Amino acid sequence: MTKKQHHEQPHLKLSKHAESKIARHARIQRFIVIASAVFIGVVALVVGVGLYIDRVAPLNEPVLRVNNRTFTLGYYTDALRLYSQGTDPAQIASIAGATLTQIVRGETIRQAAPSAGVVITQAEVKAEVERAGIASNRATEDLAETALATRALTEKFKAALPAEVEQIRFEIMMVESRTVATEVENAIATGASLVDLSEQYSAGPEIPVLQDWVPYSLLANKDVATACQTLEPGKSAVIPDPTAVKNIGYWIIEVIDRDDAGAIKTRAMLTASLEDALRAEERLQTEDFATVAEQYSQIFSSTENAEFDWITPEDVITETFNAAAFALELNVVSEPIRETAIQTSGAHWVVRLLERDTRPLYDNIAEAEASSAFDAWYAEVSQAAVVEQLLTDEQRTWALERVA
Repeated sequence: MTKKQHHEQPHLKLSKHAESKIARHARIQRFIVIASAVFIGVVALVVGVGLYIDRVAPLNEPVLRVNNRTFTLGYYTDALRLYSQGTDPAQIASIAGATLTQIVRGETIRQAAPSAGVVITQAEVKAEVERAGIASNRATEDLAETALATRALTEKFKAALPAEVEQIRFEIMMVESRTVATEVENAIATGASLVDLSEQYSAGPEIPVLQDWVPYSLLANKDVATACQTLEPGKSAVIPDPTAVKNIGYWIIEVIDRDDAGAIKTRAMLTASLEDALRAEERLQTEDFATVAEQYSQIFSSTENAEFDWITPEDVITETFNAAAFALELNVVSEPIRETAIQTSGAHWVVRLLERDTRPLYDNIAEAEASSAFDAWYAEVSQAAVVEQLLTDEQRTWALERVA
């Protein structure tokens, strides 16, 4: 039997040049793979660093310190987002400063509350956040704690109020001048009430004339409160108030030029009362218009020597002003013209005491007294607070961009 022959498969023999080329190609491929991996890693790193620098790192920058606590830009952004809910995005910038103020107020209340005997637990805070239905973060939890502490402190102040305090029932009316106040007092002397006289004389018709049982401490005007403490029932007093604002004024107008197209150039003053207007009118007999206006006009600072720019009938300053000015002859000073579309400051209060008695507080009055006590407490503790505002314009812009 013939033995089978084993034939070896022929081996492909590469030339050294070919082997070198393959090895070089392999090295290139490995380099490309490594370079690609490195490039992707670098890109990821750059993107990551960029995102960190742009979005993460600023969150930890300090923007505010209240006593021993520092608030970061991230906290401020969360608070701004919270306080701006429901606000037109274009208007969010307008509350950026108020947000800082609210953070300071809240932190001051939270830090001082325990000393006043009010401690809010974390469980209460979480329950309040859930009840409010807002996202939970440090800013919202602080807001919830502030609300709970404020409520508890106010209730504590309310509970401390005396069972009975001296209170008064009275009538009050704002009038434009001392002359009008005298007319009202004369009418009261004949038996009229301020309620009866309000339609004719009141310069603040939105203010209720009859005020029912209120303690002196809640009267907005301290001079009125002082007068009421000494008045006998049935008697009245007049109290000047230069800060009172009313929708009453009086124009004195002079047309000093007119063109062929019907446009006019005027000088004018707006006085706070007819009394002032009549005094100004008398002085204009011998004095310069601008000099008199400087003393009596409440819009003098917004004009040039009491002179207005040229106006046409389409340029409405107020309907009252235009109607009077375009009807005037050239270089003729008008009589006083009553204006109700522009506010002026300065008035008098006519007060008539009806009754004085020591009695329990109405519930709404007690709440107002407690709220007033809380405000006084906060004013005291806020004076001791050490506040350092660190927010920069760049940080403010950063926060606004993320909230808006």
